[in-house]
Amino acid sequence: MHFTSINTRRLRADIASLASECTDLKRALRQTWTHPMADEQRRLSRRRRHLTELHVLLASLRGRLHVTRPPRDLADWDRAEWHARIAARVGIEYALAAEPLEALS
Repeated sequence: MHFTSINTRRLRADIASLASECTDLKRALRQTWTHPMADEQRRLSRRRRHLTELHVLLASLRGRLHVTRPPRDLADWDRAEWHARIAARVGIEYALAAEPLEALS
């Protein structure tokens, strides 16, 4: 799937923000735990998955594939179809609003 109207500036800003958040979470998880850290581990996992999806969308804009190995939870994997499905789902959030049509006089 090829996108022509994606807000790439916002996409790149979200990628940078999520990457920074993942770095901070990972830094906290590397410290000695003074309380249960299950919530932080789950948050890091969710953020990384979302970050991967954003990278899949960005790669698809360039006509490339981001993930080269099948995800653990998929036994039968069609790489191109998987990337297209992820890019289509995530791309909706970054689609630019269509220009309103002017009435013909």
